[in-house]
Amino acid sequence: MSILSSITTGKRRNPALAIIYGVDGVGKSTFGANAPKPIFISGEKGTDHLDVARFPQPANIGELGKQLTALAEEQHGYETVVLDSLDWIEPLVWQQVCKEGKVESIEDYGGGYGKGYVRAVELWRRLLEVYVKPLTDKMNVVLIAHAQIKAFSDPTQPAPYDRYQLKLHEKSAAVLREAVDCVLFAAFDTTVVLKQGEKKAKAVGDGERVLYTERRPGHDAKNRFNLPYEMPLEWAAFQKGVDTYYAPVKAD
Repeated sequence: MSILSSITTGKRRNPALAIIYGVDGVGKSTFGANAPKPIFISGEKGTDHLDVARFPQPANIGELGKQLTALAEEQHGYETVVLDSLDWIEPLVWQQVCKEGKVESIEDYGGGYGKGYVRAVELWRRLLEVYVKPLTDKMNVVLIAHAQIKAFSDPTQPAPYDRYQLKLHEKSAAVLREAVDCVLFAAFDTTVVLKQGEKKAKAVGDGERVLYTERRPGHDAKNRFNLPYEMPLEWAAFQKGVDTYYAPVKAD
């Protein structure tokens, strides 16, 4: 039989693998809690107010790996795992780097010169490949992160400009951003108003929370599901957008 017989066509649907990041208190954990049958792996107290299932806080990357492996290999009723948050997991990765290098600081690993951060990227890749990827065949994976405002050097522009992006080391952020289907920026809906005769603009808003799904100068984001640029910060809205992307095309 020819190998050509193994060719398939059409979209292949898998559970979502997404990063949601944003400012404190915007509702990132609540977004994860409203996903189907979630279980949290958390290093923060951000879920104490939520009625959710959660693992004990892992003390190192090894314990985190065991928890993820159990979800991938054992029978259970959970449909979504929420890691809350990536910027809490990053110190565990650095802890492992320091342990391997027998140093106190990641800056000193391998004699310095950024080698510690290179090793951290390798550990992130292993975490994704060995522990997270097997989960994506059976569960949604939601990776929560905080946001930071940082200067971004856009080679198409004459000068850097500030934007919201993941609060992670830039090398680690690049690996994670590449691996996921979506990077969703959660924020409070804000409008800047400059009244006639005034020199200083004012920001106004009613507390509405929104998700941005595409990159703009003010924030990083992406998605592979052709989602609307702006949508409510609700799992139901996100799920509806994904369902629409995978819906069969109706013949004329």
